[in-house]
Amino acid sequence: MSALPKHTPTPEQYLEQERSADFKSEYIAGEIFAMSGAKLNHNRIQSNLIGEIRNLFKNRPCDVLGSDMKVWIDQAESFVYPDLSGLCGDFEFYDDREDTYSNPQFVVEILSDSTESYDRGKKFLYYQTLESLLEYVLVSQDETVVEIFRKNGTDWIYHSYRKPDEMLRLDSVGCEIPLSEIYRNVTFSDNE
Repeated sequence: MSALPKHTPTPEQYLEQERSADFKSEYIAGEIFAMSGAKLNHNRIQSNLIGEIRNLFKNRPCDVLGSDMKVWIDQAESFVYPDLSGLCGDFEFYDDREDTYSNPQFVVEILSDSTESYDRGKKFLYYQTLESLLEYVLVSQDETVVEIFRKNGTDWIYHSYRKPDEMLRLDSVGCEIPLSEIYRNVTFSDNE
């Protein structure tokens, strides 16, 4: 007896389903993966980053977006929800719905136990195929650690920040954010 063929939804079928769903899912090369909720530290870090970057973008043609905006990665045939993304300039939207774009200049992922290896591995490889992407930032929610990968030609240069008085530089959009503000009101438990 042969197995039933596996149904692989097209990107358009995924979008139709996703736009009416009660929960978020990512689409990775024909497979759909449900996303889970986030802890308090994750939400505080995300809120802090959006607030700081938004303030730095005042009077500039720049946008910072939260985790409800999808990014289309054409070469990976994937729709993903970064924790934050943004750019200075015009959006390149996937379609006329304006809920998915393909040209972020920076992406931020806030690491959790369930996503850290994916965010550091395959997801980063997918993001690297975006010509527009210049910086990829990983933020720990369990300790004061922010890591950034900056595009330099075809290479990605790594730098980490660990002290509250250090400044995270987003060269792609001309911002500096103190780690003390990224981690404002974030507490780390002894068992994390």
